[in-house]
Amino acid sequence: MNYIFSYVNLFVNKVYIRGGIFIKGLFITGTDTDVGKTVASTLLTGYLKQKGVKIASYKPVQSGADTLHGKLAAPDVEFYKLANPELNDKEAYTYLFKKACSPHLAAREEGIRIEQEKIIDHYKQLEAKSDLVLIEGAGGVIVPLTDAGYSMLDLMKELAVPAVVVARTGVGTINHTVLTVDKLKQEGVPVAGVVMNRLHIGDPAVELDNQWMIEKLTKVPVIGVIPYMDNPAEAIKNPSLLEKVFSKFDILEEIAIDKQSSSFR
Repeated sequence: MNYIFSYVNLFVNKVYIRGGIFIKGLFITGTDTDVGKTVASTLLTGYLKQKGVKIASYKPVQSGADTLHGKLAAPDVEFYKLANPELNDKEAYTYLFKKACSPHLAAREEGIRIEQEKIIDHYKQLEAKSDLVLIEGAGGVIVPLTDAGYSMLDLMKELAVPAVVVARTGVGTINHTVLTVDKLKQEGVPVAGVVMNRLHIGDPAVELDNQWMIEKLTKVPVIGVIPYMDNPAEAIKNPSLLEKVFSKFDILEEIAIDKQSSSFR
């Protein structure tokens, strides 16, 4: 038996499953570290806010803390504030670590154990007072959060929200993106779409073919293409650019989810 997901209906500012069950979160993951998840999350926040959607930006675990005004700060959260200035630091992350490395190692070095229950409770609090929570992971899908191997993928399954995969546009992205999407599907995590991020100026013909082949092989739509930008912060202030980047996001795509393999039960 299949369930059909329609992931975003901006006309009513809701994320929902057909049949009346509401989904109020999207998990922004990536094919790797530094593919542009934070930029994608922030641009998407700006886009949805200009549509009137009440957004909560959430980074459950941030490693590689910055020092700001004499205090530790989460760099990704600081970037979110460009699109969401009223964002409260303490509401935007659960764990903040100094070392820029895998969360399980950063936590171990500070003598802290990451507890998924705290993250889930935090998410539920944000969900209760927002139209949509955009959750940004750390690194890729299999990044461990604990020494026992509990990973970002495990967290996605427990939060029970669809994923959006951020991927590079250039050479090599087909393999990385297809492997990521396939793993998510195998584990029962619905994939709402792929956002392609042009990190470097490349051959447009290659990039367009990459997008086409990714859609063909994964059966998942590319719902946004972020152009190369010298200053992404400026793009957040450009409504017409945001409209162009996420022009496909308004389309109610349908994703078939096999109930037997899905964590959405």
